Amino acid sequence: MLFHTVIELSCIVVAFAVFIVTWNSRKMIDNNYLSIAGIAYLFIGILDLLHSITFKGMSFIPGPGHYANQFWIATRFMEAFTMILGFWFLRKRTKLNFDASILIYAFFTTLVILSILHWQVFPRCYIDGVGQTQFKIYTEYLIIAMFAFSIYNLYRVRAKFNKTIFQLLTVSLVLSICSEFCFTLYVSNYSTSNEIGHYFKLASYFMLYKAVVETGFSNPAGILFKNLKDDEERYRLQDASKDKFFAIIAHDLKNPFTALMTFSELIYKNADKLGTAKIENLALRMNQASKQSFNLLESLLGWARLQSGVLKPNPTAIPAPVLINETVQLLNALAEAKDITIELEADENHIIYSDREMSQTVIRNLLTNAIKFSHPSSKITVSTRKTNDLIQFEIIDAGIGIEKENIPRLLSLDDKFTVLGTRDEKGSGLGLILCKEFIEINGGEIWLESEYGQGTTFYFTLPISKN
Repeated sequence: MLFHTVIELSCIVVAFAVFIVTWNSRKMIDNNYLSIAGIAYLFIGILDLLHSITFKGMSFIPGPGHYANQFWIATRFMEAFTMILGFWFLRKRTKLNFDASILIYAFFTTLVILSILHWQVFPRCYIDGVGQTQFKIYTEYLIIAMFAFSIYNLYRVRAKFNKTIFQLLTVSLVLSICSEFCFTLYVSNYSTSNEIGHYFKLASYFMLYKAVVETGFSNPAGILFKNLKDDEERYRLQDASKDKFFAIIAHDLKNPFTALMTFSELIYKNADKLGTAKIENLALRMNQASKQSFNLLESLLGWARLQSGVLKPNPTAIPAPVLINETVQLLNALAEAKDITIELEADENHIIYSDREMSQTVIRNLLTNAIKFSHPSSKITVSTRKTNDLIQFEIIDAGIGIEKENIPRLLSLDDKFTVLGTRDEKGSGLGLILCKEFIEINGGEIWLESEYGQGTTFYFTLPISKN
């Protein structure tokens, strides 16, 4: 009995300590899983205390039944249920309401206490001379399954936890499973398996103590501000990427403007000396440089508006063939200049739910690239297919293709990768970055496949219209 009391009181102290740390940091902690678990351990500690003082021989609350076994199963179920409930709260962006959570746990704890001690309607868990009831044993197995499910969920969201806390919580859950398994085996409340189960429980609570209480004092930032630290690191990397990106764009903008100034100055100073053919050639180059600058600035403006939050998607239902046809009409002249045929294989029943202007910009950019990198007198195919709740677009060319090692660089903000078209057409690489942003903000994905010297296929998906 002394052994049982010491083990249980040690675990109760840890449970109350977990609650105290959580309660005192409630205004700062940004992890809803740890918040709900901290609240729950106040009531888990209370039920564990009742489990201890109703143990046969303690004489604090005498009664005809084995209340301690009933409190045990109720407490362990509350603990396992909280471990699972915590993952639901973890997905919620809103901060946990501590006051409401305490009231809810207090209500259910009161129901448990009344059902065992007053109403005596809680199922029996132990019978003298027989041992554990079927209800007790099967509930233990259910609790084991719940703890195992919690380990699985914890592993899936491990990035949201400090590494040390994740490891300690995982070990704590594993030890809890071992403890529960031991409690499915005993026949007497004083058997060896019961004793071993209490050792596992003590070890489990020790891991919990190290995860929450000790870490809360030795490394408070690890438990309070994990999400904030992750956000800070993510934003720092994003800012570094954007700085690098703008440096590249600034360099790209200088080139066409340098050409414009050089050619215009050449015409201005030598207009009387240059022949018509030479002036036409210089004017053509100025026109090309102007178009390059315009396209670059247009893409940069769209990307900047998207990053600042000014540009937001306005999704509507759009038939995919209509969207593709409208874009192809705009690019027909560009394709005819290289004798390129654009074939459409889009199903009229494929209707997307997306921002019209953004979607058209994506198709226009991808088709422009396909034309740029296709050989004269070749063919480009634009098709659609349905995949689950998405419409998948495919833009296929038989152009120069891309080396496999360069494919990841095309859609990366950290890197700049551009090549000349089949007629030395230039690009900034910003168009594909803009495509990626537009597709993702509309709920889709974009990727590509390419074989160097054989051609490239760009894929992107957009949500299907529900109506």
